[in-house]
Amino acid sequence: MTTWKIASSYVRGQGHIKKDIPCQDRTYKLVQKHKSGIFYGLALADGAGSCQYSNIGAEHITKKILYFLKSKFSYITKYRNPIPSILKFIEKELTELANSKKIDFKELSSTLLFIVIKNDKFVIGHIGDGIIGVLNKDNSIKVVSYPENGEYSNSTFFTTSIKHKRRLRILKGTIKNAKGFILMSDGTEESLFDKKNNSLLKTNVEIINWLENNSENKVEQALHTNLKDLISKNTHDDCSIGIMQRIKNSSL
Repeated sequence: MTTWKIASSYVRGQGHIKKDIPCQDRTYKLVQKHKSGIFYGLALADGAGSCQYSNIGAEHITKKILYFLKSKFSYITKYRNPIPSILKFIEKELTELANSKKIDFKELSSTLLFIVIKNDKFVIGHIGDGIIGVLNKDNSIKVVSYPENGEYSNSTFFTTSIKHKRRLRILKGTIKNAKGFILMSDGTEESLFDKKNNSLLKTNVEIINWLENNSENKVEQALHTNLKDLISKNTHDDCSIGIMQRIKNSSL
């Protein structure tokens, strides 16, 4: 039986430390066993720097989206175009959160990246910038979802960009050669993505493979240390990362 390991972390950027602003990046992971199989989920969000409560929006939506995708997994994998229903859920969740806290809807803006897997079927989703990569069995790595900018090069789409109905990109199918996945915010991208060649650095292969012979807790500690001591030094932005790796366990 094939199982997956998941690890993630996020740290406050140099710019936010200097300005005493809370970290606006968030990650969340979810693993739940069912009679029909094990659901694995990983989500990452980068709160909009110009929005006061984007950290709250990012934390809320990374958690809620995974529970939604778990409950609707069969429908989403079978239905040809699940994008409208997913966007409707995101907008409903953020609207209710804004109303409950009496804050403006736009103040909860964030990007959103996620991957969910069950019985070797997967759904990948992406709103805004950041990168999603896949590690193949031959240890080659490639980008499956690139950053998407808004009207201007220094802008992007957010969970609250209601006017842009095509802001959510969905990729789904059956896992074949994939050995692992990586999600990262644009802050982390500064260190792990080669913009000149438009490709992920080989360092990403090593990072994902940390899960092969180490516990998830140990890998999360390593991710946090590297984000804090190395990766965050190359940007003023917050940094976040999430990884998954497929583990074959004959005892399961």
